[in-house]
Amino acid sequence: MRFLALFPPAAFLLQAVAFDNSRYDNVAVYWGQNSYGAVHGTDTANFQKRLSYYCADNAIDVFPIAFLNVFFGTGGLPSINLANTCNPTDNGTFPGTNLANCASLASDIAACQAKGKIITLSLGGASASVGFQSDSQASTFAHTIWDLFLGGSSSTRPFGNAVLDGVDLDIEGGGSAYYATFVNTIRSLANGASKKYYITAAPQCVFPDGALGEVLNAASFDAVYVQ
Repeated sequence: MRFLALFPPAAFLLQAVAFDNSRYDNVAVYWGQNSYGAVHGTDTANFQKRLSYYCADNAIDVFPIAFLNVFFGTGGLPSINLANTCNPTDNGTFPGTNLANCASLASDIAACQAKGKIITLSLGGASASVGFQSDSQASTFAHTIWDLFLGGSSSTRPFGNAVLDGVDLDIEGGGSAYYATFVNTIRSLANGASKKYYITAAPQCVFPDGALGEVLNAASFDAVYVQ
């Protein structure tokens, strides 16, 4: 996991409250990569635990689930890899795709949201090479993300009936074009929805960011997690 503060810098909340994006002391923690286990392969007792375990911490407000690391995979659908929790190799995938069925996480997501946590899906990651070839492709992908993870519907929703609270762009490799179309399409789909959806980005500290600099100037984000 990576520990990142919402911009501006983070402090701690003393009790679980409804999420307020206007606060200056929100804390975001990326969950899903079992970073400790990657370098301590035999210390399984301290491997990444289920999402609900970390949601018991009242100091954390936002959990981007990391990562959706393939945009256009087998069968035209994306792929997610959540390390020791859920991945295409160790878990079942939807027929004709490489999209892992992580429906067992639905109860964790619901429990976290009930505590006032915001649960989003982070796209990309340090080792992913992702991107779009056209505005049309970016718009189509936004509809796919909406149907698979947000307020849409599909028979191939990786987290079952759980509805995430938004998406995060952690784009570190691949193309940088057409992300504004992706963001704006998500915004359009969320317009008038019964719940708030958040769109965030995680650019590198170097300015301007090579992958996200263009979209940060062209689209609206609810928060930026500078890494």
